[in-house]
Amino acid sequence: MTELKEGSELLQRLLVEAVRDHNVLPLTGRCNLSCCFCSHRFNPPGTNAYSFGPLSLILLGELSAYLDSQQKIIIGESATRLREGEPLTHPRFMDLLKALRALFPETMIQVTTNGSLLTPQIIEEFSMLQPLELIISLNSISSKGRRILMGDPNPGQIRQLIELLAVRKINFQGSVVAMPHLVGFEDLKQTQIFLDQSGAKSVRLLLPGFTRLTDPELIPGEDQISRLYHLVYELQHQLSAPLLLEPPLINDLNPVLAGVFKDSPADKAGLRNGDLIFKINGTQPFSRVEAFRLLTESSDPALIIWRAGQYSDFKMTKAAQTSPGIAVSYDLDPDQVDRVKTSINPAGKNLMLLSAPALVRWQVSLRVGAINKLDLLTVPSTWFGGTINCAGLLTVNDYRAALAGVANIQGYNCILVPGISFDRGGFDLTGQHYLALAEGGLPLKLIQ
Repeated sequence: MTELKEGSELLQRLLVEAVRDHNVLPLTGRCNLSCCFCSHRFNPPGTNAYSFGPLSLILLGELSAYLDSQQKIIIGESATRLREGEPLTHPRFMDLLKALRALFPETMIQVTTNGSLLTPQIIEEFSMLQPLELIISLNSISSKGRRILMGDPNPGQIRQLIELLAVRKINFQGSVVAMPHLVGFEDLKQTQIFLDQSGAKSVRLLLPGFTRLTDPELIPGEDQISRLYHLVYELQHQLSAPLLLEPPLINDLNPVLAGVFKDSPADKAGLRNGDLIFKINGTQPFSRVEAFRLLTESSDPALIIWRAGQYSDFKMTKAAQTSPGIAVSYDLDPDQVDRVKTSINPAGKNLMLLSAPALVRWQVSLRVGAINKLDLLTVPSTWFGGTINCAGLLTVNDYRAALAGVANIQGYNCILVPGISFDRGGFDLTGQHYLALAEGGLPLKLIQ
């Protein structure tokens, strides 16, 4: 992985893109641990992913001008080709956080951390910088598990530190990468139970994606994945906090609740995990995404819920443009469906390229959304290979290989390509422009 120096034109462009487009403020690309599942460890040569050292407070101050005070400010997550580092390794981390709070006194700040550098003093300072939320990449509550998965040299302190977050009334979510073949299913189960009992707002269980260059010993077998799904089902009905599997195991667009946050408007209204939202203020939502949006936008929404074989009326008390307190798996945004509708050639043949996980959802969408004359083609990941299958990591070479297998490709009047595979300039993770797919005059359109 190439390390970019502060002052380089490419780093400046990627930083501005992260802040302006995603409200993500990158601090550093360096990490103090060595997680065995790190997404950067086994990238194929030629992948344009970059690291960078701790940024100066002067540059971070300049970047802060691009932040949107009306949206959550995110620290410690990746939004571009820049590697996400451990933010607490930045030597001026707390100074930066205090400066942000002075600039944005009411804006939620979210910090993702592996927790290894937390101290009681830092947590105390966090409590005075509210509103603030932490994403704790815990992965294992056992010392052995943290050493195996993350190379944490001091794994025993994390339990007390997480418990202290609840004492200091700091909202946090727990993040766990599922590697039960390395630490055992009981370790995985107890880690999620601990997060729930310690007051985590939600628990995210992440299925790791591995490239074709990954050590085979790191990749779980199909039997272990199947057993993992059973464990998720068990815990979703046992934990009080929402347990969210990423990527979600969904094959429909039914707006089913994956969880309800404690003491939220949804909780107070009586909604529960597994409820299906049938109507919101008389409108039947198209998908989980639309249901979440409608509830967020609505003031005191009236709901019809399908539960235990019957419909029931519920009333939620909340202000417009505030969180309803529900968790749903991300399925399909109706705005994207509308963009597809307006992009296709109604008088000709159309082809849309997509990742394998998205296929069933779009098949359902075509049926219920009445989109005609549109064929779907799944694109395998050949560049990254392995278990990678998300559209954001597909490359020009992947799309080119899939198109080469289409008979009579010249018969299509429009070919839709997911814009998520490309940056603002239209380049993929290997530096190729999407227009390279237009060789031979193929009529391409990017769908954002």
